[in-house]
Amino acid sequence: MTTDSNPSAGDTPLSSVTNTIDDEHGTGQFGVLEHAELRCFTCRETFPASTVPADRLTRLEGASDPSDMVVVIPVTCPHCSTSGSLVLNYGAEASVDEADALDAMERRPEVGTPGTNPTPGIQH
Repeated sequence: MTTDSNPSAGDTPLSSVTNTIDDEHGTGQFGVLEHAELRCFTCRETFPASTVPADRLTRLEGASDPSDMVVVIPVTCPHCSTSGSLVLNYGAEASVDEADALDAMERRPEVGTPGTNPTPGIQH
């Protein structure tokens, strides 16, 4: 799993992260719904968050307010193959739907780090 969470992550603008995902994966956007479902804003279809591998998420915390915590996850729609980014709050500001979706996503620890939390700082 790649988790970009360096100490200066608070200095990284959200737009910089989403632009990188756009450049690498596509410009699609996704949203979270109830019951750990995601919606593709291209085809409007929904799919379970559990089908999304979240091995390459980027965590950001606000430079002026560390409680502004979001994760950005590359996603590909299983219906129309649109790729892009999903932005979710985590921590105290996360909605129940965001927390459920993040919890449902598959995350695998990095090779050689048995027993570690695959998403440090994010409670499961």
